[in-house]
Amino acid sequence: MELVMVPIERVRQDPNQARGLRSLDSVASLGRSIAEVGLLHPLLVRRRDDGDYQLVAGYRRLLAAAAMGLETVPVLILEGNAPALQVQLVENLQREDLNPLEKAMAVKAYMDAAGLSKRAAAQKLGIPRTTITDWLDLLQVDERYQRAVVDNFNGGDSPLTVSHVAEARALAARMGAPGLVKALLDAVLLYHLSKAETREVARLVREHRNLSIRDAVRAVRPNLDEPGEGDASPEVAPDEHNLRQLVRAVDRSTAMIKRMQHLSARFLSQVQRDELIARFQELHEMTGQVLEQLTAPVPAQAAPTRRRGKKRRVS
Repeated sequence: MELVMVPIERVRQDPNQARGLRSLDSVASLGRSIAEVGLLHPLLVRRRDDGDYQLVAGYRRLLAAAAMGLETVPVLILEGNAPALQVQLVENLQREDLNPLEKAMAVKAYMDAAGLSKRAAAQKLGIPRTTITDWLDLLQVDERYQRAVVDNFNGGDSPLTVSHVAEARALAARMGAPGLVKALLDAVLLYHLSKAETREVARLVREHRNLSIRDAVRAVRPNLDEPGEGDASPEVAPDEHNLRQLVRAVDRSTAMIKRMQHLSARFLSQVQRDELIARFQELHEMTGQVLEQLTAPVPAQAAPTRRRGKKRRVS
């Protein structure tokens, strides 16, 4: 396969591909990402007899790139003699329903079978070498961290992402201390550290070798409460704590609905998926309505008027 830049108007799409697009929201979101960092993953195409290119995979990316006004796009040109395993893997990696662990395992199997290095695999698959490195890093951590990353991908409670894992592995390698991987990832799970916070914690530990992960987290979050302390804190009333939990639940349900829209037919039929999404959206709407009621300002009530009773005569 050959990776080249081609004029976007020379990439022809199959009309049937538009029927599989369920929502333009994902295209708009992808467009914003392209505007910020560019089109990271190339389109998969085949050569046409007229000299143009037939789109094989990447319909959403093509729409988003066109919407952002890109004049050229990166494409991987499938040749007639391309190995079947390579073609299948490239097509699978374009799918949105594959979680990071599945992608990592697929790429690792392909590299082992073909005897490729990360750099060679990146060139053949049209994927940045850093992305492949991040995926493969995921295979080097404990299973519980892998499950946490998959849970995050599926819209669950976990804050852990592939970026967190890569940051932890890089820190451990830099410091020559393998135990830092678990220490940092445990801190991410315990304190729900964002990617930016995790990078800052890693920077502090690199610059101050005697600094523990916990102390670095406290430096990044000066007002940090240990897990369990926040629930008992007199500053947070139980009803406010419950409200925060509800807000998080609504946020997670929004992400879950987006993930459901890309469930593969391997797992659910179209009817089952539509019914599941419909019921989940109903629950999401009900939760959102309750949240609006709870966060609405309480109207001021007029002070009750005191009724004057008749004075009793004392005989």
